[in-house]
Amino acid sequence: MDEHERRKAKTAPRARKTGAKSRSPETPTPAAAPDGDGAAGAASRSTVPLLYEDGDLGARHASDRKFVWALARGLEILRAFRPGQGPLGNSELAEITGLPKATVSRLTYTLTELGYLTFIKRLGKYEPAPSILALGYPVLSNMRVRQIAHDYMQQLANHANASVALASRDRLSMIYVDECSSSALTTLRLDIGSRVPIATTALGRAFLAGLNEAERDVILFHLQRVHGADWPELDGRIKDAIAEVEDRGFCYVDHEWKRDVRGVGVPLLSADGSTVMAMNCAGPAFALEPARLQQDLGPRLVHLCRSIGPMIGR
Repeated sequence: MDEHERRKAKTAPRARKTGAKSRSPETPTPAAAPDGDGAAGAASRSTVPLLYEDGDLGARHASDRKFVWALARGLEILRAFRPGQGPLGNSELAEITGLPKATVSRLTYTLTELGYLTFIKRLGKYEPAPSILALGYPVLSNMRVRQIAHDYMQQLANHANASVALASRDRLSMIYVDECSSSALTTLRLDIGSRVPIATTALGRAFLAGLNEAERDVILFHLQRVHGADWPELDGRIKDAIAEVEDRGFCYVDHEWKRDVRGVGVPLLSADGSTVMAMNCAGPAFALEPARLQQDLGPRLVHLCRSIGPMIGR
């Protein structure tokens, strides 16, 4: 019997012994669970990290009765899976999320029963199931900016013989919500859902340039924490990129995110400023000359974003 089947058997209904003291489902357990799930464990909840990439929200929600910890932890399990990473076991998921292995085991069991994870018996590991697409597809299909921008993005990608992407912030990364590539591009093809870092890409720095100062400072604070000793130099390059956007509408980044990759990025803002996204035009260095990116493709991308920005949110 494999791990998932053993857990399922343990949760099957058992006959109650005669004279056993019963407890109403609403009655809390007297002692807190090791991971702080019980009522008495509220004070210890702050020891369990949440949002592992963007700061710990545990302390903020330790006494918040509206915050559903089981739901938050379940979503952290789903987020732990990355493109190209392959299946993950409970130990690996515990290491990634910072959650206790016992908690991870219950969550993976539940998510498998609900159809969001698939258990691979021969490996003893889990992978996302196709059913999880039901959670994300409505977001894409209802995102009007994709419908407005897609054809124009494809035209620019064909002109540039490069990739043009539209992305939104996801913690300390930018997540692709649309991507168009030239048929001539054989490398640097990232699908919808791919993530790139904010700090070292033209896409991420353009997004930072589109934020107001208060929102930008919050992200910069977390970036500083993550990058540590490398931050002073990186912070300078980010500030230079923001100045570039203010001066000419786009920023240029070369050989930072990946070796031999360069591109330009432009913030995409709705008319009322409530929506901030970003676009980039990028490709391998051997195919995109710096002068062409800065004199031709950058200005074209600026024109595209300024043209469709007023149509967002209508």
